[in-house]
Amino acid sequence: MERQVVLMQTINFSGFGKTQHPQKGKKMVTDRLVGNLGRTNYGCNKRKMPSVSGKDTFSVSSLISDLVSPACGMTEEEKQAYLARIRAKLERGEKLTAEEMRFLQAEDPVLYQQAARVMAMREALENQLKHCTSKEQAQDVYSTAVSSVSKDDPMKTCIIAAYNQVMEEYMESDEYKNLPDTEKEAKEEKQGLTTKRK
Repeated sequence: MERQVVLMQTINFSGFGKTQHPQKGKKMVTDRLVGNLGRTNYGCNKRKMPSVSGKDTFSVSSLISDLVSPACGMTEEEKQAYLARIRAKLERGEKLTAEEMRFLQAEDPVLYQQAARVMAMREALENQLKHCTSKEQAQDVYSTAVSSVSKDDPMKTCIIAAYNQVMEEYMESDEYKNLPDTEKEAKEEKQGLTTKRK
């Protein structure tokens, strides 16, 4: 039977860990995991290399998967606290980051699906507002979106909060401030521009 030789290369993941869970003054979970990986037998004893089985390969692959997971090395308490922060953010209508969505996908698939739907609805409203030609039309688009949310929707409060935040952000933008107040004014401005070009 042929023996396989594994050569390990040192990879520095310390910067990666800080992007995953930046906490000053605390040793990062990924740093601890990488430190533990560095203490394995593979590559440490060059004279006596162990044979590598499929189980060992799976184990290393599993450790690498855990390393890139947002929940990497978190205790159950840390996971629950992080999940609570994500839920609070959803309830306030805030946009979730890609890392938060990956965490939900791994740790709470049901909430992940609900959050993905809220984020998609939020994005749809943002896109509709970008195409509005007046403040009046923007208000109509917002009102229609809010009224279309079912009273039985389990994520109703999160969706309404997301819509409210989108509308507030849009109303603060220069794009909104530069819009005419009414559709009538928007049509007059458009005709005025058309007439000036002729």
